Amino acid sequence: MPLKIAVQMDHVATVSIAGDTSFALSLEAQRRGHEL
Repeated sequence: MPLKIAVQMDHVATVSIAGDTSFALSLEAQRRGHEL
């Protein structure tokens, strides 16, 4: 059952994608079929 997930983080333009855990968790949630 897909979940609706909200993530609060810094503006995406200022995020260091390589080291940001919020971004990584968001990608994994999306990969698993959840709605962001």
